Parts: sequence; structure tokens; C-alpha cells
Amino acid sequence: MGQTLVFGILNGALYGIIALGIALVFGVMKYLNVAHGSLIIVGAYGSLILFRLGVDPFASIPIILVLLSLGGALLFKAFFTRIIGFPEGDKIKNSLLISFGLVLVLDNLATLIWTGDERSITPSYSGITIQLFGLRIPLIGLSGGILALVLISVLHLFLSRTYFGKAIRAVSQDHEAASLMGIGIQRTFLVSFAISVGLASIPAALIGLQSFSPTAGIQWFNKGIIVMMLSGIGNIYGVFPAGLFLGIIESLSVFLFGALYRDVTGLVVFVLILILFPQGLFRKGREE
Repeated sequence: MGQTLVFGILNGALYGIIALGIALVFGVMKYLNVAHGSLIIVGAYGSLILFRLGVDPFASIPIILVLLSLGGALLFKAFFTRIIGFPEGDKIKNSLLISFGLVLVLDNLATLIWTGDERSITPSYSGITIQLFGLRIPLIGLSGGILALVLISVLHLFLSRTYFGKAIRAVSQDHEAASLMGIGIQRTFLVSFAISVGLASIPAALIGLQSFSPTAGIQWFNKGIIVMMLSGIGNIYGVFPAGLFLGIIESLSVFLFGALYRDVTGLVVFVLILILFPQGLFRKGREE
């Protein structure tokens, strides 16, 4: 049972990182970026290319982060700028349609370039485990969990201690009032979207160290959106514990019922949680 919980926590940390980028862009802009999973897979292929050039997957994260952030800024300018002034419901619907179109383009381009075969990054430390209190902890999974904690801490400091972070929080609460206070809404949206896409660099490296294919992005997006809903829509501080919750539930289902029921059990628990707690497990507090 202890080993099951370990795997659940490590998987949950990965889910939380994926959901963080989705929750940031939805919480600030009310955009639902379905293409986030596909962008993670693009980042995984980038990490694979760099690995073949001699760059360690973890060392490639800053490079992928910069490239994805720039790509996110370009995507925002090209496709999402026009819907900034739309009502909230229209923003969600239009961003959903635009990003779904991006999923089709990115997935098909990836298939055309790299074929549909599954790939994996295999550095020398793949498969290494650490023995702790009789439990086997995968080194890669442990590194991912540490990265998740660091990422949450850095993002918290950015949002709470920097001027631009406070501007992002203000826009997420009321963009019209923020605009009257002199905050540039379009610039804030642009940077927020770029950051959210850049955050895909960490799960990109971690997923690359497992296995991935051009069409795997939607599966990871589904995990992220479930975690975001569990945490409370747009609540970036609740995604990490919500991710751990989902990861543990899935691991327990594997332990009790078998691997075939992992996703089903997670979805059933997700539906039950939303029935009992429509606002999510961790309600989004109005800011500090």
C-alpha cells in the first residue's frame, strides 16, 4: 500500500504541473486552451532532439521553457488577441474552438515529422530507484515532484511579490477595474499566456522520460482539466493538492481493481466530487 501511495503522489505531482498552465490562462483570461497537452508533446519532442545533441532532459527544461514561451506569445498574437474583449462565455467558447483547431494542426504536424511511433528519452539514470523506509522511489519521479514544489513556490512568489504578478491577479479578479487603474490588459494577457505555455516545459521533460506519441497530448490535457476542476476553476494554488488527490485515487484503484480501471475510477470520483462540491475541493479565494 505504501508503494502504491508513492506512485500516486509522484503521478499526482505531474498532473498538478500540467493543470497549473491550464488554470493560469483560464483564471486570468477565461481562455480554455485545449492545445496545452499538444504543446507539452511538442516540448517533449524538443527535449528528445536536445537529448540526441547531448543535452540532459532536465538541463533542457530552461531551453524548452524559453522556446515554448516565445511560441505561446506568437500563438496568442496570431489567434487569441481578437477575443480579448468578448464576454466571458464567448471567450470560453471561442478559445475552445481556436485551441481545438491548434490541436489538430500540432498533432498532425508532429505525426508528419516524427511519425506516429511512441518515443522515449532514456538517459543513463532511467530506471534508477532510491530505497527509503522500505519503499522504492523512482529518481525521475522524485525529481519531478521536487520540480513541482519549486515551480509552485516560484509562481507564488512571482504572483504575490512582483508588480506584474500583482497585475495578473488584479486582471484575473476584474479586468475592467484593472484597466481603469492603468494596467495594460492586452500585455498582461500576452505575458500570462506565454507563461502558461512555458510552464509546459517541465511536464514535457518528465513525459519525455516516460513515453509519448504525437496524439498523446489530449490525454494529458484531460488529466489537467480534471485537476483544475477538482481544485476549483482558475484556482492555481489548489492544483497541486488536487493533482496529488487524483494521482493517489488512481493508484489506489490500480491496487484494488487493476490497471484497466485506473482512468474509470478517477473519472467516477471526479464526477462524485463535483456533485458534492460544485466549487471544487479547494475554492478559489478572493485575494489576499
